[in-house]
Amino acid sequence: MKARHVLILFSMLCTFSASHAQSTPTAPAPAAAPPATELGMTPAIKNYCDKLEKSFKRYGWDKSECETFKWSHYRNSVLGDPLMWTVFGDVSDEEQPSFKDKDVTIVMCGVHGDEITPVKFCFDLMYYLREAYSNPDKLKGEFHNKVVLVSPLVNPDSYFKARPTRVNARGVDPNRNFPTADWQKEARKIWLTKLRRDKRKNPGERPNSEPEVVFQVNLIKRYNPDKIVSVHSPLTLLDYDGPSIAANNGLDGVKAHELLNQMSKDASGYNIKDYPFFPGSLGNWAGQERNIPTYTLELPSADPRKSNEYWKLFESAMHKVIVHSLRQDLAKAPGVTDTHEPGKEGVPAIPGTSAN
Repeated sequence: MKARHVLILFSMLCTFSASHAQSTPTAPAPAAAPPATELGMTPAIKNYCDKLEKSFKRYGWDKSECETFKWSHYRNSVLGDPLMWTVFGDVSDEEQPSFKDKDVTIVMCGVHGDEITPVKFCFDLMYYLREAYSNPDKLKGEFHNKVVLVSPLVNPDSYFKARPTRVNARGVDPNRNFPTADWQKEARKIWLTKLRRDKRKNPGERPNSEPEVVFQVNLIKRYNPDKIVSVHSPLTLLDYDGPSIAANNGLDGVKAHELLNQMSKDASGYNIKDYPFFPGSLGNWAGQERNIPTYTLELPSADPRKSNEYWKLFESAMHKVIVHSLRQDLAKAPGVTDTHEPGKEGVPAIPGTSAN
């Protein structure tokens, strides 16, 4: 009986407490930290950053600080890793006419997973840019109206392998799969004959079939960059694809070639070579067909022990890439929307196409 009375009394007290709590104002709780998704840190990206951290340790590098960057991610690799980029500069007016006044640079690394040093190179660039863009004086000065997008690992599936490879998880070379005008006629023909089915240069069964290529295509279409830098190894050269000096009475390409020469000069006279472009290559698709100045920086080796050395060699050159404005000097071809290409990165794909 006593136990029953105790239970009744306890129930009455709980009811009174709940009623009192509802009628009595309380101090607001401390503001919660924004959810990880607002910071670009989704579970998929967290897992990716963990894998990246292990690779940095494997190669004897300092911590990647991957989780400290704000990432954008809409598309996955063949094996499901996020294909990501991070932005430096103001893109809040991306859909407004004012965005056209900004000088946009896209830098991509890790297109071929067995080219190890470019991945660290892009992260070194990101550390540099983070510091630069946190400096109010620089933002008012040489970095004013400059936007930089960095994708440090375009082909994560091949990079994260125990033995990294050039091709992606489906055995396709991401730099031979771009939907260039000559792809249908030449890409597989060259691969089957001249290249004798070289597995490292496989262009795939059809153009733009690989998510790593769709990612690059859509990133370029979305931001319409003034210049692109794709970092590779180990050919020890600077290559340029884009508007020529001779075109349009010498007006197009002048500033772009000035930048090429300045990059070489700032990197102790680094070798400039007119390397051929291929069916399905970035230089062909972006530089030749769309008149976007496209620079291929081939580092001297893929030796991870040389990574710091390579960044020091090109730090000044990459600074010049970003602050060297091409917008007023180059007539870029208008954006091309092909029916076989998904929409811009971060925008829903055309119905019937795969976002992968």
